[in-house]
Amino acid sequence: MSGEFLRLAAFPASLDLGPLLDELERQGIAWRLRREGEWTVLYVDRMPEGALPGGAPRPPRSLRHPVTLALVALSLVGTAIPRFAFPWLHWFTFQDFALLDDGRIAFGTLRDALAAGEYWRLVTPAFLHFGIFHVAFNGLWLWEFGRRIEAVAGGTALLAMVLALAVASSLSQYLWSGPSLFGGMSGVVFGLLGYLWVHQRLCPRHEYQLPPGLVVLMVGWLLVCATGVVDLFVRGGIANAAHVGGLLAGAALGAVGGWRAAGRRRAAGDGEEGR
Repeated sequence: MSGEFLRLAAFPASLDLGPLLDELERQGIAWRLRREGEWTVLYVDRMPEGALPGGAPRPPRSLRHPVTLALVALSLVGTAIPRFAFPWLHWFTFQDFALLDDGRIAFGTLRDALAAGEYWRLVTPAFLHFGIFHVAFNGLWLWEFGRRIEAVAGGTALLAMVLALAVASSLSQYLWSGPSLFGGMSGVVFGLLGYLWVHQRLCPRHEYQLPPGLVVLMVGWLLVCATGVVDLFVRGGIANAAHVGGLLAGAALGAVGGWRAAGRRRAAGDGEEGR
């Protein structure tokens, strides 16, 4: 085999090397496969230890998920708006609103907002949080799920997914409850959970492997919230429709991504060489 490729290991031809090849691609390491009788031989690009392609040093672990970190930081900013900049809050809600003299809230509609060109309202409610425990809960799960997806699919794909899930979850809540004041990243969090869950079922990979029982715990929490019991203890109530809408949208994205990844894995296993 020509080029600067190093023979790394030989595996039985029947062994599924998909997870290993996915990890090599995630690390930016070029690879080749060659069939030699009953064995599949793996060759990898020769690179200095600890270096990335092009000779660049590997960034610190804390900086390997910049998009996930940025999303958590924006959620923290969104927590400060209701508390310290309330007059600005109406610019970030799903639909505009105004406080009347008698203390009631007059809501606009989504149609009015879109007619005025305020398309950012489809996304910004996901970053609004109404308390430190609210943002802490969502931020921890956003980091847990988001970094897994960013490590495999990349930051651009994660950002696009979060934006799509933010729209799906907020729109679901609006269609269910009508004009109201809601916000939070929980719909996106359930969407990322749905993505990882379905993707892992269709095309298993270790980065997407969630702790045992986590899916049952999260879905169980969703069902408990849907009963209305939690609303008795949480000021403002729970945006249950956003959770369900996000979960379903994420599962749909996971199905598409899982089918595509499984197809690529089968193609890599069928060919004698890959890249």
